[in-house]
Formats: sequence, C-alpha cells, structure tokens
Amino acid sequence: MARKDEGNRRMQTAASSQRKKRQGVTRTSRSKKTLAQQWDRHELYESAVQDAGVDADFLHRTYRALRGRPARILREDFCGTAALCATWVARNPENRAFGLDLDEKTLNWGIKKHLVPLGKKAAGVTLMRKDVREKANFKADITVAFNFSYMYFKEREALRQYFTRVRQGLKPEGVFYLDIYGGPETMELREERTEFDDFDYVWDQAAVNPITHEVTNYIHFEFSDGSEMRRAFTYHWRLWQIPEIRELALEAGFKDCLVYWEGTDRASGEGNGVYRPSLKGDNSPAFVCYILCMK
Repeated sequence: MARKDEGNRRMQTAASSQRKKRQGVTRTSRSKKTLAQQWDRHELYESAVQDAGVDADFLHRTYRALRGRPARILREDFCGTAALCATWVARNPENRAFGLDLDEKTLNWGIKKHLVPLGKKAAGVTLMRKDVREKANFKADITVAFNFSYMYFKEREALRQYFTRVRQGLKPEGVFYLDIYGGPETMELREERTEFDDFDYVWDQAAVNPITHEVTNYIHFEFSDGSEMRRAFTYHWRLWQIPEIRELALEAGFKDCLVYWEGTDRASGEGNGVYRPSLKGDNSPAFVCYILCMK
C-alpha cells in the first residue's frame, strides 16, 4: 500500500494530491525484454509503496513518548522482504529485529537485498518462515503488522486469536502497531494510478462485498514501452473498521488502544504528515491511520 511520507501512508485510495513521486532506478538495457520483464515485482513494490525509514521513525518516536524509553526489540509480522527489520537494526547497534512470514521466496529475496548489504549488522536480524499465530520463543518491545496484512484474517475469532498471540509475545510495556484504511471510497470499485519516474503504479479495488466487507485488491505496474505487470500482488482481505479492531484488541487482553490520526495542513487542506492520538477523526473520503495497542 502506497505512501511516500507519513502524510500518505499505504493507501492508494486516499486523495492523489497526498502522494509524492519517488526517484526510481532507470532501467537501460539492450535486451529485447520488455520493461515489465526486466523489473522484479518486489523492487517495484518497495519503490512505490514502502518507506522503512518513515516506519522506523514513527515507531521510535511514539514508543519513546508512550514508555519513556527507546524500544530495542522489534517483531515484524508478515514481514515480506524484511526492509523494516533491516532498517531497524541499522539504526542502533543495540536494536534487534525478528521477521515472520510464510513466503520463503520473498524472505530469500529480502536477505539478498537488505541483509547482505548490512554486513555484520545483519546478525541483529532473525528471519523465520513461521505462521504469525504460532508461539514465539522471544519477547518484543514492539510488534507491527503493517500494510494492512492482518486483514488476511477474515473471521472475528481468527483475528482475536492472532491479537492474543501478539500480546503474549510482547514484553510488559510492549506495544502492538497496526495501520488501517477506511472511508467511503474504499468500498468503491475503482482504479487509481500514481506516476513514478520509471513506471505507473495502479491500485485496483476489483471486488467488494458490502455484506461481509470482503474485498479483492490488486497492484499492477505499467511501463513507458506499453508493457504491464498485471496483478503483481493480489489481496483477499476483510476490510475491518477501527471500532472492530479496538474491541478485538481489548478482548485479547490489551489494556488500551490509541488511534493516531493525521493532522490537516491549514493552507492546502491536505494531510500534514503528523499523526497524534485522537478521539475524533475528520470524515474523509479515504484515510489511513494507526492503532497502537498497549499491553
């Protein structure tokens, strides 16, 4: 899910004016392969969607504000290429990160892309091909489930059980971080295109069931030579709502759940990239915010 700064976190259905272009890596090749064939889908995803530095900044700032000390041990559920894990341990020699994911190929790609360049610092990262609902043999200060990955759990009991497992794996002052998107536009069938230097990123809301709130979303990439990478990523989710997530987290044993809502720039009327705890959000057509669950 796309964002280039905290004002545009992981939500292609937010207003396109909130998006920023990111400098890409220009592909020059005499190969007869199309541009779509030359690119790797994970590289495209990281260029268009992720900003691990922004994530790490937000985690560090908010945890310290809440707990009065820095977090050192990060657990990243559904970690994918483990870009956040790598960024976390690179920030401080005392930091440690654990990444959990079921896709072995994606984990291996992340090792080559993010961990090998770290050299000796890579020892601070432990990647596991593991179901996030299984018991872990370590305790974390912070657990994150970003990019709406937890929406994979469509049944209420399944999500509650996952939240319970997360709480059990946190230290006494641990915090569980989630991001969530919503607003009326998220229930529409629509495509949104964002232009980058070397490709166009397309967020495709292909199917919505208003009875169950199950959605099917795709990510496509389009290139200047006319080639396309269709359905580079596919998501079959339940579009959970903020009250549901907070209620389930409390049922799972968390003591409190704070919603961090984005402020508004007075001049432009757009998001200002600053997220603070709030009890009231503006009625936006589409929004992204954070939910912080405290053990």
